[in-house]
Amino acid sequence: MQTHPRDLRRVRGARILLPAVLGSGLLFAMTAAAGSFTDPFGTREAIGARTAGLDDPLGRDCALPAGPLTLAVAVDLALCRNPATRASWAGARQQAAALGIAQSAWLPSLTASGSENWSDNPRTVGTGSGSMQRTTDAALSLSWTLFDFGGRESRIASARHLLEAAASSAGSAAQQTVLATVQAYYGVVASEAGLLAARSTEAAAQHSLEVARGRRDVGVATRADVLQAETAYGQAVLGRVQSDGSLATARGTFAVTIGAPADMTLRLDAAPVPAEVPAVTQKIADLMSEAARQRPDLAAALAQRDAAAADVGSARAAGRPSISVGAARNYVQTAGLPSDNYNSIGVNVSWPLFNGFNTTYRVRQAEAALAAREATAEQVRLGVSLDVWNGYAGLDSAGQQLTATAALLASATENEQVALGRYQAGVGTIVDVLTAQSALAGARQQRIGAERSWQVARAQLALALGRLTSAEPLAIVGGTP
Repeated sequence: MQTHPRDLRRVRGARILLPAVLGSGLLFAMTAAAGSFTDPFGTREAIGARTAGLDDPLGRDCALPAGPLTLAVAVDLALCRNPATRASWAGARQQAAALGIAQSAWLPSLTASGSENWSDNPRTVGTGSGSMQRTTDAALSLSWTLFDFGGRESRIASARHLLEAAASSAGSAAQQTVLATVQAYYGVVASEAGLLAARSTEAAAQHSLEVARGRRDVGVATRADVLQAETAYGQAVLGRVQSDGSLATARGTFAVTIGAPADMTLRLDAAPVPAEVPAVTQKIADLMSEAARQRPDLAAALAQRDAAAADVGSARAAGRPSISVGAARNYVQTAGLPSDNYNSIGVNVSWPLFNGFNTTYRVRQAEAALAAREATAEQVRLGVSLDVWNGYAGLDSAGQQLTATAALLASATENEQVALGRYQAGVGTIVDVLTAQSALAGARQQRIGAERSWQVARAQLALALGRLTSAEPLAIVGGTP
């Protein structure tokens, strides 16, 4: 059979069109995979808007410095290395991608397809001879939803609010990490001070024991004095051992909080508590208003409520019609048959008239979820006011404890010195000495506890206000760290 030159051109056209369509689709897919369209809708901008003052830890260099750690450096390390913070940021990125998926519904979908088939009939009926048939097919199809009565808008709004909630949750997790770092940091500082105090108490008890033994050897003290001194010394040794164990535990907790192994040795460079600490001068009502504006967990709860409201609209739109337009370019060439080369375009209307009341119950489910989110948001709002109230009262109490323990420590130190001097002079008793030393040891521990409580109380109030994104807000709440 003679082939017409026009048929040959069609065959060549099919051979050219099929690789071109498939090649262009493959090139587009490889380009997208390479990252040329990493964020065409700019969805990650919402993360930065909800986490002002915080850096995304994913991909950052979070190496531990060689020197002693200040509180600011420790907080920065924790924000960068702590797994909880990194996980919350990854969740925000995931929700940003979900928003991009929802927004992609605005754009048309373009699909390229192609095939080339061979069919072999080894023995044709009536002829006794075989035949080979070849079919080439190439198509380019477009589909675009034009109108769906608010379904896409509702889904996009829900995804956007969920992204805001995820970003706010990342900010809240970061602030919780800062608080945990402050607590762990000053836990180590307090434990180190506690160990020094325990060693001082041990040394004082040992000195009292030596004095009691010396007075016994010269016949001016009894065996009972020595036994009482030995008992006090043994208790001081036990207290020092316990303080040593508490310090090891505190160091391990701090290391893990900043994302380091528990056995890593870390040195701290903590600033001392100022001699006079300033009081919080803002009114409690102003602080509560500030917290309502800044607290990321409240913002997350409100965003989840708004997402639930958008889900109600999406559920209702599922029972409404949708209108879309479609277009296609097709080329089919079969050996021995006329080739098909045609275009098509059409408008499609889809209307779910009845789906077993599925839409009705989906709307009810979405409305119930909205009511639950509204209740949760109100609960978080009340919790914010309680946190501010407790933080304000806690910082005020901590400041007063600093003043009281300073006076207590001064009087206890002088009392111990007087009691020991009187005993050495033969005027006082060993009971007076041991009582004074016990009171001094207690005053030292109370002072250490008051200093740690003040440092942590500042962080707790800053957290209650939504400020605790770094160590800097501590300077605003109750003095310079």
